[in-house]
Amino acid sequence: MNQKTYPVLYVQKIATRLYKHCGIYPTLYFKIEENEKLKDTPYYAQYMKKIESEVPKAIIHQFTMSQPVSVTNDHIVFILFKDNIDLNQVKNFCMGMLEELEFYTKEIHTGQYACLDTMLMEMDRPASPFKFNKVGEKLTQTNLLDSCIEILNGHENPQDNGILTTFEDFIQENEED
Repeated sequence: MNQKTYPVLYVQKIATRLYKHCGIYPTLYFKIEENEKLKDTPYYAQYMKKIESEVPKAIIHQFTMSQPVSVTNDHIVFILFKDNIDLNQVKNFCMGMLEELEFYTKEIHTGQYACLDTMLMEMDRPASPFKFNKVGEKLTQTNLLDSCIEILNGHENPQDNGILTTFEDFIQENEED
């Protein structure tokens, strides 16, 4: 009998009662890629770093009913949801952020998007007896994420959705400093 295993995300301590040690949760990975045409544009690299930090917060705030939580493993940010999440809405929201970036920068951006089920475990704590056989490898040390990634682009309807910081505002902030 072949038992299904789940990739694992590790945390020091699970800080909320909503998520359990060895719980299996829908997990999102979403990373916006930089546009090569804008690489030499002043402030663009710093702007994309800011956007990288805003994206998980925006997703968490948009889907509060699913009680999302951000987990970082090996400098990669993942967002875990309780099982009442509509992943089509999450995907559409991610595409909306890409469309908004195109609106701000006038160039198409793409994003790496993956949703999969992962197991959440506390470090230095053994797996529960009922989930012991379902524990897989650490997600960031497998190629599973690479095989699940879908490339999204958001150039169908570029518009200001009010989710992310505008490129103009970012430039103004930096020039004032």
